[in-house]
Amino acid sequence: MGAPFGKATFTKEYQRRVGWHANNKLHENSRELLSILIDHTDLDEDSKIFELGSGGGRNLHYIHQHFGITDIHCSDLWEKESKNEMTHAMRKYSKFYEGDSEDIINYQVMTDLDLFLTSDHLMHLHPDKTDYIIKKIMSDWKSKYIMMRELKKGYEKTHPQGLFHNYNQFLDDYDLIFNTTSKTDESYFIWLLRRKNERLH
Repeated sequence: MGAPFGKATFTKEYQRRVGWHANNKLHENSRELLSILIDHTDLDEDSKIFELGSGGGRNLHYIHQHFGITDIHCSDLWEKESKNEMTHAMRKYSKFYEGDSEDIINYQVMTDLDLFLTSDHLMHLHPDKTDYIIKKIMSDWKSKYIMMRELKKGYEKTHPQGLFHNYNQFLDDYDLIFNTTSKTDESYFIWLLRRKNERLH
């Protein structure tokens, strides 16, 4: 766990590898997430969504394209470089928040979200930071759905910049309505959670 975090690891050049012009495997990841949302949620064109660590908004573009959602919010470390890798639709419809994920979670709280998405992101954060973010999402953000694609426990050594965290904390306030291993990489899990009915606002 001696690896650097944040901008020391994910430089501006990184966005070119993960945005809309990324390799086909990353697009397969995005399409897999979309298919789960289609089958297991009631999202529609009036929904509001946010992705933490979105890069160039590849996942969000697929969601927008299918559901017609235009109330789109996202964040990453580098706004200009991320937007350079976005589709025209994402540059038009998404509101981008530049900054460290913990700061975004603290200062850009959205209490009326239908979907909070994080994909291959929390695995790259320091354990203390991730623990804080998870608790803050549950206490302040309270989105209807949470979707995560993150590294499975036991695969940390195969991903030098990847860590497993205590995601079970979410189960205090959320029901796990879909749980699978990613079809594109067995070292990743995908969770879809829905906030427990008695706590919906």
